[in-house]
Amino acid sequence: MSVKINKYLALRYGTFALLLQCILPVAVSAQDAVHSQFMFDALSVNPGLAGINEYNKLTGGFRDQWVQMDNAYVTYFVSYDQKIQSINSGVGLQVYRDVAGGVYSRTSAELFYNYQFQVTKNLLISPGLQVAVVQRAMDASGLTLPDQNPYTGSGTTETLGKRSAIFPDFGFGAIANYSDRYSFGIAVHHLNAPIETLSEINKKRTPMSLSAHFISYFPLRFGKFDKREMVFSPGAYFRQQQYQNFFSVGMNVAYDPVFAGIWMRAASGFHPESTIFMIGLEQINYRIVYNYDYKLASAKGEFPGTGAHEITLTWKIHPKEKMRTIKCSKYSLKK
Repeated sequence: MSVKINKYLALRYGTFALLLQCILPVAVSAQDAVHSQFMFDALSVNPGLAGINEYNKLTGGFRDQWVQMDNAYVTYFVSYDQKIQSINSGVGLQVYRDVAGGVYSRTSAELFYNYQFQVTKNLLISPGLQVAVVQRAMDASGLTLPDQNPYTGSGTTETLGKRSAIFPDFGFGAIANYSDRYSFGIAVHHLNAPIETLSEINKKRTPMSLSAHFISYFPLRFGKFDKREMVFSPGAYFRQQQYQNFFSVGMNVAYDPVFAGIWMRAASGFHPESTIFMIGLEQINYRIVYNYDYKLASAKGEFPGTGAHEITLTWKIHPKEKMRTIKCSKYSLKK
């Protein structure tokens, strides 16, 4: 009988531990989702990046993290941004959804605006704002917990209910582009530190997220008769949110019409976390990018699932009027 009880206790508390992983974000401050390549999810990175291309663009993205676990962390987004030449401004709209374990979700509708002005002949600045309406939700009604009878070995569906909250969220960012070759940006998200928790007891606020990013643009032509350029784009991205941080560094290389890259990401005090491999195809009217994160789990093996797949598709809409652009900051690997 003791063997049966021990198995029951292991099942019961193992399931309880899994449930806690899903519900704990309700009682603690949430952390933002992390993407493999910051330059292809530009609106989430910095409001100053809206409308900086010579074309308007519609972008959609999907990320599946910890692929060995079903629906561990799944993220979707779709965005549109364009430049308004007459007022030297960029505008954008994004719908973003992040789901954890199929139980806990964050859905947002976000608006972006920036103003782009020339400081000197070689220096252009683009400060921008983000205004969002966010819904935090939890639906644990479908979770199955072990039966209270240790001898049956069966399970019963425990109704834990649904919870949700809607609140505003604000962000600010700015980018500086120098000589069409170097771009640096800083951003602050969750300026109002919104209360995102769904717990009636714990009303902790979401901490502000601070970030900085850099990317450069070096075209090189091989051979006198080669009409195509090979473009090298080294870059880096750092983000700090309360006690958590991560740092990414790497380089993308493009040779029309394909490009590829390799990046390294470190987290929590610059401890190596993953290697990111990227490959993509860019044409006049579209761009498609695929990323794979290798070894997301730590060396100690705290998490059973490793790796992440991420894909981003951008459709380019070319206006009839040619627009002045920020070449380096546009994050298109083609000139």
